[in-house]
Amino acid sequence: MRKKGYARRGFLEGFYGKPWTDAQRRDMIGLLAQRGMNTYAYAAKDDPYHRDEWEKPYPAEALAQLGRLAEFCRGKGVDFMYCTAPGLTFEYDNPEHYKALRAKLEQVMTLGVTSFGLFFDDIPSDRQSPEDHAMVARVLCKAYQGISLTVCPMVYHGTGREEYIKRLGRSLPKKVDIFWTGKNICSQEITIEEAKRLKKNTKHQPLYWDNYPVNDAEMYHEMHLGPLEGREAGLYKHCRGILFNAMEYFECSKLPLLTCADYLRDPGQYDPEWAWMEALSALFGRDALRMVPFAEQCMTSCLKAQNGPRMMEVLEEAATLWRLGDLPKALGTLEAFYAKMEDCREFLAGSEHPMIPELQKWVKKYNLCCEVFGLAIQLLEGQNVRTALEEKMEIYNESGTVLTEFGFRAFIEKVLEVA
Repeated sequence: MRKKGYARRGFLEGFYGKPWTDAQRRDMIGLLAQRGMNTYAYAAKDDPYHRDEWEKPYPAEALAQLGRLAEFCRGKGVDFMYCTAPGLTFEYDNPEHYKALRAKLEQVMTLGVTSFGLFFDDIPSDRQSPEDHAMVARVLCKAYQGISLTVCPMVYHGTGREEYIKRLGRSLPKKVDIFWTGKNICSQEITIEEAKRLKKNTKHQPLYWDNYPVNDAEMYHEMHLGPLEGREAGLYKHCRGILFNAMEYFECSKLPLLTCADYLRDPGQYDPEWAWMEALSALFGRDALRMVPFAEQCMTSCLKAQNGPRMMEVLEEAATLWRLGDLPKALGTLEAFYAKMEDCREFLAGSEHPMIPELQKWVKKYNLCCEVFGLAIQLLEGQNVRTALEEKMEIYNESGTVLTEFGFRAFIEKVLEVA
């Protein structure tokens, strides 16, 4: 028997960017179903029939593809939630728009789908009232009593005291769920207190749309490979569940989503570091440890995970030894870590793992990081490489791609200052 936990445990394809292929969706659904996830929400922002052209029916082949995906989900014990986002152009006093929306849902219902999302997120605020949004939901619930419906509101994050969300929640039918991302669009933490407050004000427990590990919009220079953190163990008692929003980078999404699955399966026993290493092992097998020096450089996100935690420990240890006058031991510490960095660099260059092509701009900066690290060691050893180190570090700093920045930069600046 499954331990007590979240009723809905799943992920969304809800990012801005190129939608996944059908084969990729099946791959991810199969992988995460094995880890206990039970919901997949189709909400690909750049599928025109989802958002920009919501009122148009799917062409026959596209509909058939959705049908095959829904059938695949059923075979894996996963609920397929089809989401539509009419809010950009929906006219609440236009009968034809209600007719078009119903026709769209009925088309998808022919595939055996009974779970739907109705989205009003990321739309202009003018003339968009919570009563209008609730009215659309009520019309659908009345017409299709056998469906489950989740509304993504126009205001989908905050304190839970916002006037819009209070009015929307109290206008919605009780059986309708509300997507909520937490205190922020991408929340560092999600707490029991926040969930209780939202329920008190809306009369609905939230269904969390967790914007981790997604890295679209202004986060596109980040690569979110770190483990899930900051979600309270007992949160499942106060919400309808959590769906994690994936990245456009399909293969890369697997690593953080596997840790999300571990949390959902047993939140009370979840250990982020253990889950992360287990996920690396599941994806890279015996090469997992070779991948660590690079993967640790891709942790910075809304969760505030620090990039390169082991590198920072090594640099601090070496700096302490250096201050104590033991430069040979400091160099030994740096050289041992550098050897692991170079081994990882060799692995990245030769590996045929499908994740590596998605990581190329981060791999490029990691290669620079390795070169800078190696030159710093040479300079400390007395070699004439100051100019080369300065030039490489300038290139590293000019790159917008996010890897280790402040701590690494401070160490190199210190080396240049005193060596």
